[in-house]
Amino acid sequence: MIFLSHAHLIYIEYYEQTNAQITKTNHSGIVAIEFAKIFSNLGCNDVTLLIRDNSPKHALMKIGLDKDIAATLVADLIRSGIKIERGCEVGAIEVPSFGATAANKNLNFIVPLKINLKSKGGVDNRSENLVQEVKCDAYIAAVGRIPNTEKLNLEAAGIEVDSYGGIVVDSQLRAKGAADGNVYGAGDVLGRPFLASTGVAQGVATVKNMFGLSVSPDRDSCDDSKELCGVEDELLSNAAACDPTSLAANPFAFPVGVWSSPEAAYYGLSVAQAKDMGIEAGEGIALYAECLRGLVFSPDGLLKLVYQKSTGRVVGVHICGDDACELIHYGMELVKTRRTITDVVNSLYSAVTYHEMYRIAAQSCMDPKAARKGRAAAGRALAERRRNAKL
Repeated sequence: MIFLSHAHLIYIEYYEQTNAQITKTNHSGIVAIEFAKIFSNLGCNDVTLLIRDNSPKHALMKIGLDKDIAATLVADLIRSGIKIERGCEVGAIEVPSFGATAANKNLNFIVPLKINLKSKGGVDNRSENLVQEVKCDAYIAAVGRIPNTEKLNLEAAGIEVDSYGGIVVDSQLRAKGAADGNVYGAGDVLGRPFLASTGVAQGVATVKNMFGLSVSPDRDSCDDSKELCGVEDELLSNAAACDPTSLAANPFAFPVGVWSSPEAAYYGLSVAQAKDMGIEAGEGIALYAECLRGLVFSPDGLLKLVYQKSTGRVVGVHICGDDACELIHYGMELVKTRRTITDVVNSLYSAVTYHEMYRIAAQSCMDPKAARKGRAAAGRALAERRRNAKL
């Protein structure tokens, strides 16, 4: 038996009004940023993002984003006119009465919600110099998702679930607690990461496990010397494992995409993660404005390669900008096939493509000083272009 089920939809708390002009979006997670940009792009005059952390950049880094990618996303939010209230939580919400709303409909006036803010941690009083109350037409709370298993009567079958209702499985995706061992789980019923791609992979793996069709994942050759084989090699060799524990613990399990505007995506390690694993790593950056296509069509954004200094191998790719969620898959192949920055520099890429940034970033790894000068020149040219556009 296989359990496949959709997760509960994200709970959205809002006060419904047509032609809403002001929207408040709560939490600093990916979904909140996506909704903030959606409302901003739809023409809302005033969009505010409420976050508990005192630093939007650090809040994004906590959920896995590279520091420069996080900084780029925050800069774009600010450039888009989205306000950010830091170090706060929502307290009481005052909803206008139906009578007050109806009375003002003829005047084409929307009676706003009043949201009282409290300090991070639930303290009611915020400093006097901070915003105490916000008024808005709609309030959206991105509060997350849970497995939709409540009506599956799992307890009767003796199947174990975690505190969120997710089915607990072993490395073969076999449900724990089932007496005959013939119950398997796949998809959102297992909990995070709640992605269609990982759910499909789990479904395929489950069928193979049920019928003895499992094939060990391909393991790329690795030199037995300490210099070329390390903890990242073991993780890469096990990247095909798709049980929840492996997906949560292995940074090489799957690429992560953020469908914001601009997009963001990453695969593998950041420099900080590499350091935690005992890997001496460096990084190289390419700006979208440094490649011809980016300069002409979408100059805002960057691509970063993280590499192991002793071998030159690419161990992480981080992107923020147009088509980031597409571009990341080439980066994933660079990491999985253990390509080096020299391999990338020596590769020929078609002109007027975003893929040129991979070569520029690899060159940046080899000559950081020259790369910084190049990025500075590209930044100055872009700033001048924007100034001239305003004239």
